[in-house]
Amino acid sequence: MTDGSDRVQEALAAYLDFLELGGREPDTSHLTASERSELKDLVDALELTEGVAFGAGSGETASRSLATAVSPEGRLLLEQMREALPPGVRIEADANAGVGQMGGLGVIDRWLVGTFGGRVRVWLLEIDAARLLEDNSEALADLNRVFRMFPDTDAVALVAKDLSCLIVQPQDVAPQISVPSGALVGRRYRRGIQPATEAISAFLDELIPYWDPIPAFDPDAGLRIDATQVSANFVRAAVERQRGIGERARKGNPKKDALLGFGMKEATVLTKLANKLFDGSLQPDEIEERIERLARER
Repeated sequence: MTDGSDRVQEALAAYLDFLELGGREPDTSHLTASERSELKDLVDALELTEGVAFGAGSGETASRSLATAVSPEGRLLLEQMREALPPGVRIEADANAGVGQMGGLGVIDRWLVGTFGGRVRVWLLEIDAARLLEDNSEALADLNRVFRMFPDTDAVALVAKDLSCLIVQPQDVAPQISVPSGALVGRRYRRGIQPATEAISAFLDELIPYWDPIPAFDPDAGLRIDATQVSANFVRAAVERQRGIGERARKGNPKKDALLGFGMKEATVLTKLANKLFDGSLQPDEIEERIERLARER
């Protein structure tokens, strides 16, 4: 039987699906009064988190928040993002206007775009083309401070008036140590310039990759795994690896002859041990002692 904690977690998951995808608000009448109170506390706590508010990507709430673009380019970008991004992605006006410029360039319009996998700050800059940002080291230094100010941000999309875009992540704006040379590598743009909607959509796919549905397993399909063959293939490959090490060893190395001595006899014995591990007649902590015993007998 499902206990109260599981019922609350299931109700919370249904409520989050309702906020993300819309539809009818989930029924909580099956919960006890204390469980409904716990569910309310959880929802209130989630709504207090910094960033995109729940449900901000659909319905009237989205229409109001998206109506904040002040420039023609901003209105066009919003329209394109609405068309290009999946329905579950939320687009919210970035109410935090603490950053007025980036690398000496004014921020015209700003939004938060995200899913439960992460969020991107999309900033439209007073610049004609994103390629002009590539030599703007001041923008990277400013972004280093931005990521410290907003640690919940997975990336900042710097968009130019032609709606070309550079996606910048926290690792792009902090000096790093090059391996193996140990040299200090400065800040740099690591991603190429793309149309804004393509760049943002691709980055969100990286945050939450799409997985095909897992097919149902049919217990009556008659599929069987031949454990004996699996163990034989595994042991044969292990023996060949050891023989290969022996072939590469220098002459006079005492291990060379021992490794080259491995063959079908040893593979057969080890396969029997592996089969016993599969059927449970031999425990994993016994295998080392059995192999040592076989080595002494050999």
